[in-house]
Amino acid sequence: MNAEKRRKKRLRNLVCIVYCSLQLLIVLALFQGMGSLLHKLVPAGIDLSQIEGKIVVVDDEQENKDKLDENKLIVCLDAGHGGKDNGSDYRLRYEKNDNLKITQAVAAYLADKENIQVIMTRSDDTFLSLEERTSFANQNNADYFVSLHRNTGEGNGVETWIRSDADDKTQALAKNIMDNLDAAGISRNRGVKKGTQKSESKDYYVNLHTNMPACIVELGFMNSPTDNQLFDANIDSYAKAIGDAVLKTYESYGKDGADAKESVEDVPGTEEQTSTETGTGTTGQVLQNTPIENVSSLDATSHDWGLGSHTDDENRPLDAINAQETYGKYNACFIGDDTKDIYLTFDEGYEYGQTESILNTLKEKGVSATFFVTEPYAKENPDLVRRMIDEGHVLGNHSVTHPSAGMPSLSLDKQENEVTENHAYIKENFGYDMYLFRYPTGRFSEQSLALLNNCNYKSIFWSFAYLDYDVNNQPDHASSLQKMKDKLHPGAIYLLHAESETNAAVLGDFIDAVRAAGYGFKNF
Repeated sequence: MNAEKRRKKRLRNLVCIVYCSLQLLIVLALFQGMGSLLHKLVPAGIDLSQIEGKIVVVDDEQENKDKLDENKLIVCLDAGHGGKDNGSDYRLRYEKNDNLKITQAVAAYLADKENIQVIMTRSDDTFLSLEERTSFANQNNADYFVSLHRNTGEGNGVETWIRSDADDKTQALAKNIMDNLDAAGISRNRGVKKGTQKSESKDYYVNLHTNMPACIVELGFMNSPTDNQLFDANIDSYAKAIGDAVLKTYESYGKDGADAKESVEDVPGTEEQTSTETGTGTTGQVLQNTPIENVSSLDATSHDWGLGSHTDDENRPLDAINAQETYGKYNACFIGDDTKDIYLTFDEGYEYGQTESILNTLKEKGVSATFFVTEPYAKENPDLVRRMIDEGHVLGNHSVTHPSAGMPSLSLDKQENEVTENHAYIKENFGYDMYLFRYPTGRFSEQSLALLNNCNYKSIFWSFAYLDYDVNNQPDHASSLQKMKDKLHPGAIYLLHAESETNAAVLGDFIDAVRAAGYGFKNF
């Protein structure tokens, strides 16, 4: 073989080696990506069927009551986020999945103890509001509440959070958890912290609204490869550390936690559960809607939303049910699920001196609502908007200018500006991501619904409204309250105008009547 042929052969071999190496790198990358995707879609966890009958979960209230053994130490474990709320994410690794894994592991560890009754806010990929989580713990008379999370941002390590005025028992619980996790192996002990990241005088929702010693555990930073590696390698050790910390606190302080804190109805405002928690609270929520293509080609006909008098056998307006079936694909909500829960929403186009009373009543009754605000309202009433956020309500987008002819009367660009400019103002001035939109005057089009979807918003309509917005002609209190009660139905979305003196006057009685009828309150 001459030198030229040898040279060509070596070149072919080199090309082959480079090609094969590239293919191998691509395959490895695909496997890594698939691993992350599987981590997102199919979170590994403990098979809770192995300890069936020992754990009570929020999803079956009657069955739960039958299982609950109140003679035991009742420990409520809360896996943060879930369902539509992914929490933090890092390279397709979702916090909600990690939270569920560690919570399942702690539940399995504690459920094997003779004197422990474990209850869980969720055992699968389910969304629960902060109110639902704390109500579950309170209604089942839990002795301890532990909410499990992962962190994100600058830094690394593990920390626990307790309320600003935590008693000795609560402080001991958080410290015992930190000490045990430190011994199990963490990258850094960030200590026990009081209040919230923004203020030591404010409290995260679940710490404030539970009637027992409660703490939030942030198990490492998701954007720290070291913390992720430790988390994955030490799930069982961390579960044992947390479980043993609860037992140690119990040994020191006993079972009764009734005096651990004052009634939740007598305490000041709250902040959201964690710095990364979404849903109600100080940071809002960022939706990731599936984009709808060719929005401009969709029907731009303007529709006036209103309800006829026809209802089904559950008193649900047929118009709302039909609209949900027709337009739900655009991430629009005209009526909630067929459960005995309702949604309270208030439109805030301008302030007429009634919002403070409404907020006082909601706080007194322990109910979270949604307030849809325009940009001028937020600019003119920053203290009220801040209070809405701090007290755990959801802030919704009601446009910038509240166009009287409705959103469809504007060009697509102007419609988008009505949404994004208000969003940007609230984000910049209150640190809050709005994710719900209410159409001014209720006018919408198929095209505008798709546009809102592509702005990563959910469009919220209503299944109850009445003539309450004319401040110079307010309806009678008694007849208005009766009308609100008569229209009660599963999944009801109540639209109430916050400038109404009548609404402010009857709100407390209405909340009491809703609960007396066996209904609860939810938020989006």
